Parts: sequence; C-alpha cells; structure tokens
Amino acid sequence: MLKSIVGDKWLRQVAVFAAYCAAYMVLRPWSNGIWGLTDGLRLSALLLLPYRYWPTLALAEIGPLIYYNHADQAQLGLTWVIGNCIPPILYAMPVVAWCRRGLALFPARHVIRAKALLICVVVSAVVWTVTTVPLLLVVVQPPGTPHPYHFHSMQILQLFLGRYTGILTILPMALVFKLRKPQHGHAHMLAVVKSSLTLEFLALLLPALILLYWLNLQASADIRPVIRMAMFLPTAWLTTRHGWRAAALGTTATLICIVSDMASRADNLDVLGMQAFIAFSVTCLFALGSRSTAEDTAGEQEHMDAKTAIKLAQQGMYFCELRMRQASQTLEQVSGTLQLTQARLLNRFKNVLLFTEDQSYYKQMAATQIQVHQAVESMHPTAWREGGLPAALRETIGLALEEAGVAYRFELKGRGLSRLSRGLHAAIYRLACEVVVYVFAWQAWSTITVSLRGGFTHGQRWVTLRIQGYGRAEAALPMHRKEESQYLAAKLGANSLSVMAMRDYARLYNGELHTYNEPHTFRITALMHDVSQQVQGSHATTPAPLELYLR
Repeated sequence: MLKSIVGDKWLRQVAVFAAYCAAYMVLRPWSNGIWGLTDGLRLSALLLLPYRYWPTLALAEIGPLIYYNHADQAQLGLTWVIGNCIPPILYAMPVVAWCRRGLALFPARHVIRAKALLICVVVSAVVWTVTTVPLLLVVVQPPGTPHPYHFHSMQILQLFLGRYTGILTILPMALVFKLRKPQHGHAHMLAVVKSSLTLEFLALLLPALILLYWLNLQASADIRPVIRMAMFLPTAWLTTRHGWRAAALGTTATLICIVSDMASRADNLDVLGMQAFIAFSVTCLFALGSRSTAEDTAGEQEHMDAKTAIKLAQQGMYFCELRMRQASQTLEQVSGTLQLTQARLLNRFKNVLLFTEDQSYYKQMAATQIQVHQAVESMHPTAWREGGLPAALRETIGLALEEAGVAYRFELKGRGLSRLSRGLHAAIYRLACEVVVYVFAWQAWSTITVSLRGGFTHGQRWVTLRIQGYGRAEAALPMHRKEESQYLAAKLGANSLSVMAMRDYARLYNGELHTYNEPHTFRITALMHDVSQQVQGSHATTPAPLELYLR
C-alpha cells in the first residue's frame, strides 16, 4: 500500500490532503488568539513540502475552515465568516516562496539558513496578523449579546505574538524531522532512542517540567509568572549541550506546559507580557542552539581539515620519496654511462699520458664513482629497492654504522609489516635514519640496536620503531664526533633533526615519539599508525563565520 502511494503522484496528493486535514482538525481546538498552532502547521507544511503540493494544502484547509466558522456565524456575522473561510495559507505562500528563492532558505538539501528562517517566520506572522485585523473590525453581533466583543489596539500585538509563538511550537519539530539523517526507519528509531538528547530529555527535562507545571497549578496568581519563566531554564541547559534540536524539543514541551494554562484575554497586560517573554525566550534559545550547533560543526570541520592536511602532508612526503627514488635511479644510470665514457677516454689516451697521470685520473674516476654511489645510496638505497624496508634497515644503516666503528643489530618482530602502505615504509626508514644519527651524536656508544615491530589493533595497523644505544665506547674529541655525525648523516640522507622535529614527524602518522635516558643507555621509541582513509573533499561549502545554519 505504501509503495503504491509513493509511486502514484495522484495518490500522493490525496495522502497529503488527508494528512493535512487530519492534522488541522487535531490542532484547531487547541489554537486560540495567544497560541496559533494552526499557523505553525501551515508554515511547516509550506516549508517541508514541494511547490506541487501547495494547491492541495489550500484545498485541504477550506473544509475545516467552513466547519469551524459556520458555528460562529450567528455570533460574529456573515462578513467575518466569509472572510475567515479564505485559507490563510494562501497569504503565506508568496512569503515562503520569496524566502526559499530570494533568501536561499535551503542552501543545501540538509541545511537551513537560520536568518532566512527567522525572517520567514516573522513576516508570515505579520502577514497573518494584518489579514486578521480587518476581519475583527467588521464583526457584527446580535443585539443583547452577553459579553459583546470589542476590538482593542493591544490585540494586534497579541495576535502577532500568538501566531509567532504557535509557529515556534510546531515548526522546529518539523525541521528536526526534515533534517534527520538519511536512515531506514528502524535504524533511525534506534538511533533516536539511544541518543543522549533523548535520554536527558526523558530523565531530566521532562520531570523538571512536570514538577514546575504542578507547582504552577498550585501556586497563587502572583507566583505563576515566575514559575513559568523558570520552565525555560532546563531547556536552556539542554540547548547548551545539544544545540538547536534540543531547543526545538525543549521549547515545544515548555510551551505546551505554559500556554495550555494561560487564558486568552485580549485586554490583559499580564497575558501580553507573558507572550512577549515567551517569544523572546524561544527566539533566544533557538539562536543559542543554532550558535552551539554551528560551533560544533565548525569544530568537526576543523578536525576534518586537520586530518585532511595531515593526509596531504603524508602524500606529499611520499611523492617526494618517489621523486628521490626516480632521481637515484637516473643518477645511477648516468653514473654507469659516465664511468664507461671515462674508461674509454683513458684507454684511448693511455699511450700519451705518463704513468703517474694515468694513475691519478683512474683514482679521480674511482673517487667520483664512490661519491656518486654514496649520493645514490643516501637518496634511495639499493637494498631498499631490491629487498624492501627490512633490507634497508639491516644493510644500509648497518654498513654506515660499521664504517663509523659502532656495532649494529637489527630485530624484526610482529606481523603485517608487508601490508603497511608504501608511504609509511618510507616514513619508517627516514625516521630510523634520523633517530640513528641523533643517537650516534648523543654519545659514543659501542652498540646501536634497531627494533621494528608491527601489529594490528582495533582495525588499524601500527608499527613501533625502537632505537637504542648502549655500552659506552672510547670518548672521542667533540670536533671529531661532530664530523663523524655529519658524515653518517650524509651517508644515510638524514637532516639531523631535533627530538621535537622527529616527534612532529611521528605525529604526521597519528603516532608519538618518546626518549629514555640512563647513564649507560639511551633509547628512542616511535609509534606510528597506517591511516588508510582517502582524502575526501568537503561535501558542502563552508558557511561564512557570521552566518548561522541549521543542520
């Protein structure tokens, strides 16, 4: 049955007609001059439904209007009845259309501009007030009517506040329905039941309102305004915690408790003052809720931007690593070509050159090849290209430390290292080189150990790099130690980073770096995670800082 209604456009029109009539008939007995619930229904229907349903809404309102106004014909006059049978929803249609198109009320599918929404509510309430006042001026009652009706100028403001309050009673809950997350019915209900907003509303706000409502019924007339004002305090507390949705839920419950116990009297200043306070409080709560939601959204956006920036930095570093690998391979090919060319030239002029000159040129050629090979190894080691990350950590770093007179040991533990991304492999190797140079420069150690362990926890792969220097060697002169450190950094392609710089490097991969120092041991441990998520662009344009949105 539901699928047939959704698939047939005429059945959808009939369903909208029936649903609007039913909702109007339910709310009409509770609607009065100080609480225009039917106005909230009208504006909610215009905002939630597409333009093609608007004629159906106007037709659906005619029947209930005739039904309720016919009973007042003898008391208020035929002119009033005829004028009041015109569907008031027609007056608000141009206002809503202007707000939707001219003010961009819905800049995105699940985004509402708060300023445009407030303008729409206020202008709609003004339009309905302006169209109601002439009808009240032409009221004609039979002679001898007890308690005859008299129009008061104060009633204009009372009508506006009543319609404004009625709109803010129904419309926010309708917007909560419109901006709900796209989920299936069962999943959506389960999310609503489990949400902290629902729990705090049922456990804290609702009992507080029930208690205050009971006190309001028992209190004297002088104390009641104070109790009614106090009813907004739990809603304000809930709004600061959960944003404008909490304001919508809380103000609706609060208005039901307050207005249902108020008498609709046109010439009473106390009623008008309470109406003004209610309208002001509800507006402030929604502004507070919108601001709170905007700040939460901005915080989430900043967090996503930070994650995106980190991911882009990771990709940039990996691309630099790829370029260095390509450059090292090109340099290696050029080195082979240069060596072949030099050998041919020396062989060609061998008979012309003296023996000492010939040996000198061969030594220069050999020294050049060694320098080129060292440059290639520092940019991207051959062991890394041929044997992967473990081979680079075992052979490249080991050979460099052995040349520096330090014993070296490499340990590979754990599982899943081969499944780590290539970008993380490059980060591990570069960080290992930086840490080895730093540990080497810290003190003259007899042995340096590198331990690499991988793992998989909570759906994410991680790796721990531990580099430790222990066993004091013979102390070298500071100048010699500095030169050896610079030479080791050049061989490993390190930049001699500080601990803070290396810690920032580890944080790029959602990790951390710690140091541990004892008289005969110095250890640096780094933890890094493999972030596999892809960089995603923002789905919606970030709003201006001063603009408030309902999301």
